[in-house]
Amino acid sequence: MIMSRSVHLKQIDIFLIVSLGISSLFMIFNIYTGGMLFEKCVLSSSFLFSDYFYHIAGSSDTSIMYSYGDPYSFPPFAYFMYSFLWSLNPYMDNESILNWQNYRNADNAMVVFVIYNMILTALLIYCIQQYFDKMNVQYTLLLPAALLISYPFMCTAVQRGNVVVLVSILLAFTWLWMDSDNVLKQELALIFIAVAAGFKLYPALIGIVYVKRKEWKKVFRLIIYGIIAVFVPFIFFGGIDGMKNLIHTLTAFASYIDPNKTNTVCGMAKWIGLKLNMNDSMANTFGIMINDLFFISSLLFFFLSKRKWQDALFLSAILVSFLPSNWEYTLVYYVPVLFLFIKENNENWVKYKLSANIWLTVHSVAFGLVFSVDFLMLYYRYGLLTGIFTITYLLIGINMLSIILERINHETWLKALV
Repeated sequence: MIMSRSVHLKQIDIFLIVSLGISSLFMIFNIYTGGMLFEKCVLSSSFLFSDYFYHIAGSSDTSIMYSYGDPYSFPPFAYFMYSFLWSLNPYMDNESILNWQNYRNADNAMVVFVIYNMILTALLIYCIQQYFDKMNVQYTLLLPAALLISYPFMCTAVQRGNVVVLVSILLAFTWLWMDSDNVLKQELALIFIAVAAGFKLYPALIGIVYVKRKEWKKVFRLIIYGIIAVFVPFIFFGGIDGMKNLIHTLTAFASYIDPNKTNTVCGMAKWIGLKLNMNDSMANTFGIMINDLFFISSLLFFFLSKRKWQDALFLSAILVSFLPSNWEYTLVYYVPVLFLFIKENNENWVKYKLSANIWLTVHSVAFGLVFSVDFLMLYYRYGLLTGIFTITYLLIGINMLSIILERINHETWLKALV
């Protein structure tokens, strides 16, 4: 006699089914099309690993690096790491540090780059182990694999060699360890925010979590760590002139809104404005207004949220889609949100009724769509990039709506569904 039993899928299961399912189909159809799908989904090979080797090239002469402006847009703290990596296989181009391809092609330079990425992968797996404390195949193999072969990683961040992968891992540790019982881990959470700011500046925004919690002593220590990480390294990398040049470069980045960059809220809004027959100036103003509204709304709902994963969602949304200069690879900043969502809701399929399970399933599916190579978006009317980021905007919007409903009902939305 065959005994039947009910199967309760966890959020990790739903995410992996969607993510690995779509990515597997991508690989199958990519073979069928002779590599056409890969070519269309992955960023241009003309700039393969450019975001890594530009900074390796700059590290060969850091005294003049910031005078070149773009692409040397990182705070000087980042160049401690890049200078070390450059020193492992030192190369100096005879013409210019802007010839990043020559640094990429230098003897054994790719060996250092591969090892660097292997270390990042090990850190990612260790981070997952810290979050879930499980050693089964879902967490040690399938979840890392789903992330690494996804659009945010394989097709953009890794393809460019951008440091956002490292920064996202640091922020993932930060979100987990800020509530640790271990005092050392709590302090590391503060230090990792400062280090992330030392690489990309704007991740300093995560420090507002401590303001929300009114943990003023930690806020003070974080400010000290931030000053040390962001400003002190200028002593070794360009001094006052280097600081002025970097500020000029970053200001230039923030001044232009590209309607083709629908990964940014201002770019999406300007694109919509142009579709509505606004002239360029009016569409630009519309983009700025919507972008500012997005920033204020995200911060407001961050302070109203009662769930940690939603806190991470709203702040990560700002990191990903607020700055006009952001590229697609900033999607990896949603990694901490994914981990927190799974950690907080993994067992809730059994606890909640059907309506709540649908709510959680929608989120798991949405994360699976984002962290996969969703080649189906190639056939979306407005393109792959717009399609993927529309999912993130909808995810942000429905969570804002859920918080509004919480306030109306004076109880949490999920409890209302039970």
